[in-house]
Amino acid sequence: MKRTLKSLLRGPVGCFLIATYLRLVFFTSRKAYFGNENVPPNVPSGAVIYANWHGQNFLFPFWFRGKPATNALVATHGDGQMIGRAIGILGVKLIHGSGNKKAGKSSKGGARAFLKMLRVLKSGETVSITADVPKVGRVVGDGVLLLARKSGAPIIPVGIATSRRKLLRNWDRTQIHLPFSRLVYVVGPAIRVPDDDSALEIHRTRLQSGLDAAQAAAFGDADRVA
Repeated sequence: MKRTLKSLLRGPVGCFLIATYLRLVFFTSRKAYFGNENVPPNVPSGAVIYANWHGQNFLFPFWFRGKPATNALVATHGDGQMIGRAIGILGVKLIHGSGNKKAGKSSKGGARAFLKMLRVLKSGETVSITADVPKVGRVVGDGVLLLARKSGAPIIPVGIATSRRKLLRNWDRTQIHLPFSRLVYVVGPAIRVPDDDSALEIHRTRLQSGLDAAQAAAFGDADRVA
């Protein structure tokens, strides 16, 4: 039964239903936005890397309503493709590829995806990426840090939460948003990774702290008593 349901959701009809459900959550929820001033106004051509944690970013496409569409990196495995097709229906441009925690390891289309994201940023468009890689939740992978280093684009950590939600007991603690919620977006301060010999671990710690703080703030505000 579980396999049949997953197979259905991964198909065109299932992805359409997922996108429709996300629209239902968004349009029935009261929105709150915090920290938009943290997006640097003087970035050349507006190129920015938006970062989320896995499992917390399903409503991020709606943050771009009224703005140019973002380019999202989506994994090549089944669940990644399922979510990718759904957010594609919501207007997000997709870049397909999978990464690893450590640089230098093989990945499924990772090198091609990395080069495409560089081109996208150099052209002045934004990129959205999950900072942690599959099965290694809440640990920033090298990919987003190297992308920031080579492109010169700042990383903007984003936290998202709804007051009505279910948290799954899986590796990424997936947040299932429920309709008629308080929907909160929190944008943290920009993080830059200079193109020098500084250790990635320094910037990894900064980004992990920024993402954790943004996500905690989103949960906190979503749950506050009105």
